[in-house]
Amino acid sequence: MTEEIFLERGCYYDSARLMAVARELRVVSGVVDAEVMMGTAMNRALLADTGFSNANLDAAGPMDLIVAVRAGSAQAIVAVRTKLATLLSGREAASSASSAGLRSGESGGPVTLLDALTAHPAAALVSIAVPGAYAAFVAHRALDAGRSVFLFSDNVPIADEVELKRRAVGAGLLVMGPDCGTAILAGVGLGFANRVPRGPVGIVGASGTGTQEVSCILAHAGVGISHAIGTGSRDLSHDVGGLMTEMGVNLLAADVMTEVVVVVAKHPHADVAARLHAVFAALGKPVSVRYLGEAGRGVIDGVTYTDSLDEAAAVAAAHVQGKARRPAEVTQAPVSRDAVIGSSPGSGQPSVTGRLIGLFGGGSLAAEAAHVLACHGLPTSTPQAVLRAGRPLPGDGHLIVDTGDDVYTVGRPHPMIDQIARCELIRAVGGDPDVGLVLLDLVLGDGSHPDPAPEIAEAVREAGRTRATPLAVVCSVCGTTADPQGLRRQEHVLHEAGIEVTATAAQAATLASRLLGAGAGRKA
Repeated sequence: MTEEIFLERGCYYDSARLMAVARELRVVSGVVDAEVMMGTAMNRALLADTGFSNANLDAAGPMDLIVAVRAGSAQAIVAVRTKLATLLSGREAASSASSAGLRSGESGGPVTLLDALTAHPAAALVSIAVPGAYAAFVAHRALDAGRSVFLFSDNVPIADEVELKRRAVGAGLLVMGPDCGTAILAGVGLGFANRVPRGPVGIVGASGTGTQEVSCILAHAGVGISHAIGTGSRDLSHDVGGLMTEMGVNLLAADVMTEVVVVVAKHPHADVAARLHAVFAALGKPVSVRYLGEAGRGVIDGVTYTDSLDEAAAVAAAHVQGKARRPAEVTQAPVSRDAVIGSSPGSGQPSVTGRLIGLFGGGSLAAEAAHVLACHGLPTSTPQAVLRAGRPLPGDGHLIVDTGDDVYTVGRPHPMIDQIARCELIRAVGGDPDVGLVLLDLVLGDGSHPDPAPEIAEAVREAGRTRATPLAVVCSVCGTTADPQGLRRQEHVLHEAGIEVTATAAQAATLASRLLGAGAGRKA
């Protein structure tokens, strides 16, 4: 095995571009592993933990680009160098880096945020994906210039988040983030976003994949999105206090196109949720709320607290379509696209015995599935130790794992972009004779893997070949027919591999509970 680390000094690229470059390098013939990231202290530690270590790695700084490669031959390393030079010299890479407001490594383009704003004076928003240590500084400069911010960067101190958001509220600007994965403003997607029609439903989401799922459910029901305002996952924490959630819903209340507002978030602090309830109740427009992982509470002061993302979308769609429903009339999944291929999922399958293991790319969808399974008498747990291929599964209960969590992306991009690590787990978990059912999600849209289903399907087939008994696999697919991956083709590929396909995470969990027999599975 040959290992080499390339270092490009003073060459900044945003994280989305680096993830794409890493994916391209991994398919070079002879390459075993390739990691591409900026030389922050955390990234250097992540690379060291995965076995990369030499003087170049130790010498890297936050504004230096690190490319770490393992390959089967010296020829493969040479091929990587050639491919890397091509990828990093492209105009697309230079444009992406320049938009972040830092040096791109290619002459002739803007190298500061001020340069970029001068070149694009009509821009009302700045998208920032610089390392967390620098993100607040760049965001403050954007606010100085009177621009709202889409802050994709993570690892931003919460004190900086509070300062940025308080300042933005005072200036009437948005700070979406940090760690904001999804937004759709006036039909334009930012981060990970599906291609959905414009329409009368506005979304405020402290959950990226939750926002995506709601927007897709509505799209399949023929209802469009006015705007989807991301807030970052910590917005409803006690420290941040829901600053952007409150501002977002008030903006949607004032928006002529928006008729109904949907709010999606995980684990709001009780005091923050109570304060926001008063805001929702006084908004003047119907509000449908989904707090992931929590049971719905019905209608309180005109605000509907729902039991699933499916129900949150259904309530919004019913208001738009003039079909206001009493809470008891809203079912678990009233808004869904047609059965994928052939008969409806879950019709006629034999019952399944063994453990359920959920391997999710979307953390919000993992929380949604866990809640639905618990409602059906199948409690799950999150393993304390990181699941690794080749190691025994912990305990003997049902497990739900967010493979997009930081502990699973050490040295790798998010599984919505690069599925290598998750596919390794699918093969390992699926081959375990104690496992009877594997529960998955697949999230399509701009920014996501260009063709994810074939990799998932092949991993499932490989797992099945190692078993003496059949393996049941259920996968929800979040996407629309307009998404670049081709929704129906992705569904077909999964179906051909023997995977049961559903439209939402809640539907997938419901089907899984039926296959296992609600209440009959092992307790976590």
